Amino acid sequence: MRVLIVDDDIVTRQLIGAYCKKQKQTVLYAASGIEALEMLYKENVDLVITDIRMPSLDGKKLLKEIKALAPELPVLIMTAHSSIDEAVLLLKSGAEDYFAKPISPEVFTHRMDSVLNRLQMAKELKTLKAASPKNSPMDAIVGSAPVMRVLLSRLPMMAQTDAAIMIYGESGTGKELVARAIHQLSKRNNKPFITVNCGALPDNLLESELFGYKKGAFTDAYQDTPGLVEAASGGTLFLDEIGEISTVVQVKLLRFLQSKEYKQLGSPKPQKANIRIICATNRNLKKMVDEKTFREDLYYRLNIVPITVPSLRERKTDIPVLANHFLNQFCEEYSKEIKGFSSKVIQSLLAHNWPGNVRELENKIQQMVVLCEGNEVHHMDWASQIGIDNIDINYELENFKAEKKRVVDNFERHYIENMLEQTNGNLSEAAKRAGMDRKNFWQKARKHNVRSKESSTRI
Repeated sequence: MRVLIVDDDIVTRQLIGAYCKKQKQTVLYAASGIEALEMLYKENVDLVITDIRMPSLDGKKLLKEIKALAPELPVLIMTAHSSIDEAVLLLKSGAEDYFAKPISPEVFTHRMDSVLNRLQMAKELKTLKAASPKNSPMDAIVGSAPVMRVLLSRLPMMAQTDAAIMIYGESGTGKELVARAIHQLSKRNNKPFITVNCGALPDNLLESELFGYKKGAFTDAYQDTPGLVEAASGGTLFLDEIGEISTVVQVKLLRFLQSKEYKQLGSPKPQKANIRIICATNRNLKKMVDEKTFREDLYYRLNIVPITVPSLRERKTDIPVLANHFLNQFCEEYSKEIKGFSSKVIQSLLAHNWPGNVRELENKIQQMVVLCEGNEVHHMDWASQIGIDNIDINYELENFKAEKKRVVDNFERHYIENMLEQTNGNLSEAAKRAGMDRKNFWQKARKHNVRSKESSTRI
């Protein structure tokens, strides 16, 4: 646990820090409320202990700022000027606990243990609620296109055995969501679901991450450390990007799958594993087998039940549903009230190719929510994101100056069209909203041949 101690008195900071370190906590220090806020923006903190009486930003104001920034972050208040009324007010304002200085080690340890127990109980309750069976495991997979209905209908049957499953699909299609749904539908659903991104780890780290290691097995092995295979005991191990592992690791993974046994690095003693393996890849493993970059025997071990998650291009009827799902999600996250999308935005979403699939769509909707100023996402919010990353790579690029002009012209045209659309063609109102002189706005509209309702012909 990372504890931030805030006090303008260095002696108190060091004393409370020493108490925390005895309880094996990681300690961070701030000499003022302002410094504490700056650290909270940069550091991950699990608990704040702060004095009340401090210059500039005192403990009461800091508590208020913390609750606005991170409502669930627990805050302990300490002061040399204790009173029952003040304690009650602080607890009502969101403080987790309150104690008076000077603080003895015994009192501090007792209060900290009490707070940590309450936090642990709250965390376990939250976990239990999240795992409540009232929701279907497949609820997280949004979509009703025919290809998705076929996929979802197969998951309950796949979940009933421990046969290895290989999930194919492009990046961003939701392969991990499918793997989680299979785990939650299985008899192992009350055991861990552990994810390993095979493509993110080099060979030596991947092996130690999977199987663990003994103290002294290599230079930085200071203690015995269990691997992810052990962490997933009784549950499911999800190996994402399995096509990225080297032939060296492939051999060790094959041996593990054949025997269901493994050895920690630095240990001669084999250990039994009781896990289900689900893998995922965006690569053509059969082609890799033919090219001798992926072992054929491992391929057949992992490819017992192959399934493919369709790309977003193959399920375009799901785009409006997914867009609204992400809209609601980000409106809640950013405390915005946006009712929906204009018809032009929906048309643009449907027309886009989505090479990054659902992940790209989620990213774009997040951008739209952030940029949207009204209660509906208009085409301008979509068009304003058109930039260098949207240049068509299928034609030969011109020089930088020409390409920049093309992109800027494209943006200006979309901006003016949609500003006029929002103001029902009122040129004066559109110029005012754009923060431009009416003549300048009119000249740009004329340059891009955009129609205004103030004129029956093109401007």
